[in-house]
Amino acid sequence: MKRARGVLFDLDGTLVDSPSVIMAAFHDACAPYGAVPLPADARGLIGKPLDTILPLLIPRGDKTVWEAAKALFRESFARRSRAAASTLVFPGVRELLTDLSEEGARIAVVTSKITRSAHELLESTGLDRHPDLVIGHDLAARGKPAPDPALLAADSLGLRPEECVVVGDSPDDVTMAVDAGMTAIGVDWGVADAEALFSAGALLVAGSVLELAGHLHDPALQTATKATR
Repeated sequence: MKRARGVLFDLDGTLVDSPSVIMAAFHDACAPYGAVPLPADARGLIGKPLDTILPLLIPRGDKTVWEAAKALFRESFARRSRAAASTLVFPGVRELLTDLSEEGARIAVVTSKITRSAHELLESTGLDRHPDLVIGHDLAARGKPAPDPALLAADSLGLRPEECVVVGDSPDDVTMAVDAGMTAIGVDWGVADAEALFSAGALLVAGSVLELAGHLHDPALQTATKATR
């Protein structure tokens, strides 16, 4: 088997170059509450659920403030991502997803976004025709880095965890995969570098979409996966 039967992709920073849009939306969400400029490490929070991020960015807020900021963030991100949609997809991603589909792999997007927001981003970038399934933070009992979203995706696709590969740009993606009993392939063009991804348990880290495609084609991936179980 030259490809895993299921490939579970993270969205932001993996398929689409959205971290800069996310940072701008963070600013828009926090500005009314005097929580700007953003802390220097705010970019490292990308990939976590908003319910985790906003109390860190607006520490003097409360539940009402954080819920209002969440709505501001989503409005800003939707508006900004629509405006930048034509430039957000990483080069080679469309071709990779097409190849995976044509070769029979099942594709899921597993993200810390709520499902509705994930669909909106996929639609605005024209990637919505590729995934068989979209699992947002709101569909799982626990979000990343817990294994729940990945396990839900595998079950919904009718696959066993060991038949799935998770591809993501953050340590949370990798931890989710490892704890779900799946192979993790990191990509270093998002929010984390190769060292952080390997430290979290990635089997491989790709430096380009072409290299990622090579990893997913590599029959040795299956042997290596079994060896780590």
